[in-house]
Amino acid sequence: MGDGMKKTANTIGLTTDLSTSAETTRARRLAWWQQARFGMFVHWGVYAQLERGEWVMNRERTPVAEYEKLADSWKPTPHAAREWATLAKRAGMKYIVMTTKHHDGFLLWDSKMSSYNAAARGPGRDLVREYVDAAREAGLRVGLYYSLMDWHHPDGVSCATDPAARRRFLDYTQGCLRELMTRYGKIDILWYDGPCPFSTAELWESPIMNAMIRHHQPGILINDRSQSPEDFSTPEGHIRPAEYGRAWESCITFNGAWGWQPTPADEWVSTRRVINMLRQVAAGGGNLLLNIGPKPDGSVPVEAVERLTLLGKWMRKYGRVVYGKVDRVTNMDWVPAGDWSRRDDKMYFWCGLWSGGEVAIGGLTARLLSARVYPDGRPLPFEQTANRLVIRGLPRQCPDKIAGVAIIEMKFDGLPQQHLGAAFTPADRWPYIAAGKWASPFMVDWMLSSLMPRKGGVEAAPCVSLRKKLDWQPVQGKVLDGFVSVHARHGSQDGIVYLANRFKVERRGVWTVFFGHDGGARVFVDGRSVYQDGRRENPARSGRGRFDLALAKGEHEIVIALDTDHGNGWGIFLQFEVARQARQGGRKPDFPVSLFPRMA
Repeated sequence: MGDGMKKTANTIGLTTDLSTSAETTRARRLAWWQQARFGMFVHWGVYAQLERGEWVMNRERTPVAEYEKLADSWKPTPHAAREWATLAKRAGMKYIVMTTKHHDGFLLWDSKMSSYNAAARGPGRDLVREYVDAAREAGLRVGLYYSLMDWHHPDGVSCATDPAARRRFLDYTQGCLRELMTRYGKIDILWYDGPCPFSTAELWESPIMNAMIRHHQPGILINDRSQSPEDFSTPEGHIRPAEYGRAWESCITFNGAWGWQPTPADEWVSTRRVINMLRQVAAGGGNLLLNIGPKPDGSVPVEAVERLTLLGKWMRKYGRVVYGKVDRVTNMDWVPAGDWSRRDDKMYFWCGLWSGGEVAIGGLTARLLSARVYPDGRPLPFEQTANRLVIRGLPRQCPDKIAGVAIIEMKFDGLPQQHLGAAFTPADRWPYIAAGKWASPFMVDWMLSSLMPRKGGVEAAPCVSLRKKLDWQPVQGKVLDGFVSVHARHGSQDGIVYLANRFKVERRGVWTVFFGHDGGARVFVDGRSVYQDGRRENPARSGRGRFDLALAKGEHEIVIALDTDHGNGWGIFLQFEVARQARQGGRKPDFPVSLFPRMA
């Protein structure tokens, strides 16, 4: 650490070693959050009075002096936060995150850093204190949102180009955060937002700032919006799992806006849609943070109350499928009647289109052992052929009278995969019916290299290893089908890139590798070329190419060279299964053949 950094560390009162990493405590700190799965986001501030969302000051270019008047006219009802906490508890939520300062710069607590705060202006009291107390009374975990961006502070813009302004603004930011971390007891989550105008963690002094936060709150979780990865990722407005091993939480609005604005009833997210969001986060191993935007007085819009009350009834019946340990669902296709989540050896089919009497599902590659309507239904009869499963004995009407989304619990003889498509695939092109035991799932997490110059076709691409310094970065394939794209990082530049992974084989054997690509590819395993194809066809599809591969017991490395060829090389599918000669006539192989792909 240089003298400047040491000085800054002393300025913010940091006494811990800044080099100490939070990684060693992350799993322990995340444990409660990954049990909770579902939280409430609350965007509330002076902007609620204008009824046009939280960005109204910026979007309408309201002068600071004019916007400040809202701070004096805002008179929220005392202890409105009790209504939020009661509703969150009723809905099955386990934690709340509230905006303590949004981009407009108004502080919702009694701050010594600025008189532009709730205690000194219209509300006349500490709204953060009321919120924290209400959440704790309801037994909910406490999260504080803090916007780094500030449209009100005089240095909020000039700090980007003026070193003196930058220092003043960082001192202000760190002072605000210190107050929040030291006045309200244990804080469970710090939810940063708006990391403008600085573009790097170094410019924000995030390593120092977050070390200070953890000095005061050792058990806290910090999100990824201070330009530093920290504890969890925050996809906004959509649900997209982070890479394997990375905690993530999707934040979603209830009515298209974070702050209060009147919205027609049919534009509010329905209870059924919220249930589907919960299924998606459960299937991806993440969390859902669902936002309400209270009215100026603090009351919750009736549309949100109605939907969350109904949701709570559903969660009390089915919530055990959402909370706690969940496993990612990979390589499952869509079917009209519903979709999947998984926990250990149980698959859960969330059936939202109940056709009465039976449910048919195509393309499953594992053998069903048992099925029942969750949570307490009797065993159901079923019939399964090579490409179709029909579960019978279901009630004519959907058993879920709350939202029309019932769950069927299924156990298979291995982890199922699903192979469907626009055309019927011949059975001999499928993985063996016991694929859950005798084949690997798609490898979803990979390492992607930097772009290399292309010298000739992909057939001339040299073999590399993960040990070679090629600026390897994690890249994730689609959870649904395992397709890995390289263009998110490299765009349509021309050249050669490498995808690499390591996996483990329990005993030696012969595998069939199903391989699809669309830009020319060459495959290396343990440093030797095992497959190459210079075709440039589109789109890639799983199983377009296949080859047999003998593997010894132990760990192996696979490296795939892809020719990006001005945007034509999008990526690959890859799947291993028992070689065909080992499963002819339905005979199971005499050696365990599950692959266990893992990140390097």
